[in-house]
Amino acid sequence: MKRFKFVSLAIGRTAALKGCATFCLGVCLVAARPQYGGTLRIQTRATIRSFDPAVATTDRDEAALSARLRPLVFETLLRIDPAGGLRPLLAVSWESDPRGLRWRFHLRPGVTLHDGSPLEAWKVAAALRTTATTWNVSTDGDVVIVEPKSPELEVPWALADPRFAVAVRRSATELVGSGPFRIDRLETGRVSLKAHDAHWAGRPFVDAVQVDLKRGLNAQLSDLESGRADIVELQPADARRVTERGLHVAATRARDLLVLAFEPHRSDASFAASRKLFAGALDRAAAATVLLQGRGEPARSLLPSWLAGYAPDFVAPAIARATRPAVMALPAEQRAVILRADPSDAVVRAIAERIAVDAREVGFTVTIQAPAGLAPRPDVRLLRVAIDGTSPDRALMRLGNDLGSRIIATAPKDPAPSAASQLDNAIRFERALLQDSSVVPVVRVPDLYGVGDAVDVWDGDVVGPTGRWNVANIWLRPATPRARP
Repeated sequence: MKRFKFVSLAIGRTAALKGCATFCLGVCLVAARPQYGGTLRIQTRATIRSFDPAVATTDRDEAALSARLRPLVFETLLRIDPAGGLRPLLAVSWESDPRGLRWRFHLRPGVTLHDGSPLEAWKVAAALRTTATTWNVSTDGDVVIVEPKSPELEVPWALADPRFAVAVRRSATELVGSGPFRIDRLETGRVSLKAHDAHWAGRPFVDAVQVDLKRGLNAQLSDLESGRADIVELQPADARRVTERGLHVAATRARDLLVLAFEPHRSDASFAASRKLFAGALDRAAAATVLLQGRGEPARSLLPSWLAGYAPDFVAPAIARATRPAVMALPAEQRAVILRADPSDAVVRAIAERIAVDAREVGFTVTIQAPAGLAPRPDVRLLRVAIDGTSPDRALMRLGNDLGSRIIATAPKDPAPSAASQLDNAIRFERALLQDSSVVPVVRVPDLYGVGDAVDVWDGDVVGPTGRWNVANIWLRPATPRARP
């Protein structure tokens, strides 16, 4: 994970510093070398109640934070490569019989747990049995054997999910992992992690990671600018302010999709014309460029092209631009639309306001509903759904779950993709959801982070393309004192 390539580093610096004195060059090289030590300070709006991979959460923000923090402590047998496919992690290789009834995973040798004991196959099997209750999990030497009750060709993909991370249970409340960090404290407002000195891929550079929970976005931004935080969450509207102050913005791929989902009472054939006109009123480019400050991108398909492998035109029918005469020809009850948006999501609220403006310009009467509790039934919802950077069929299956069974039930009947679907089934499913405008993609949004002066990365960026925090490769340099703005 971290090998100091001083020879190649020196070659690169020599070209950049051509003409400098030899002494000065040496000083610059030493300063550029990764350094061990220090505490990385991260802030987030969310909270986390448990690091246990077997504990599920229904809160979206907590689930997202868990997906970033838990892999720092508990590792999976395999990992998902953002460029596509699976790669070894705690398992160095795997194979199965042709039907997918018996899988064998060969463990990486020399892995040390946080308590100093070796990772053994029986410990991995016991950890997997906690989550994989429908599988028979056994061992054969240093091999973990997984036998599903029925053929499953997607077992390796499942084992790359953080839910199947290896958490060795020493007691009902004490879990031991093998990741680059171990849990030091989990408190109401803060998580403290310590570096795992014996990590199989090398010790992390920082000694500790401190994650402050439930911090508002304005407070996070202020702490970043004053040097009290190293990594904070950003809204697109704040990204320019951060860069203008000489700080760095780190971003994932545009992986969250904002999508309009019409309620069942607006999804039958009698409302087809009004749905298509409403979809045709959207100015996606303006939403991405103006509201998202160029940090988002217009979306016409559910899956991004980098994941699907096909262009939006392949699954999304062309929708004509809506005109006022066409909208005014609709019955009055179809021109009145109640749009619900999550009141706690500033980006969703802003996009909802833009959608309302676009729709009103062509003759719709739009009421935005952002309730904190119960409210009358809306006609359409603006939802934020996460796109898993796995495979097209698995990503669509997750997206279908996020949209909900009521929305999926309104789509034309076509087989929903299962975990073992091939690409053509995923294509048919996406076409079925989009063809009658019951589901309308709007924009894609990345996760954005503000990064302080002290943060540098040995390999990669602060955050990976699919959202994973690259904390083990972060090192801290002496920060330049920054005046509070």
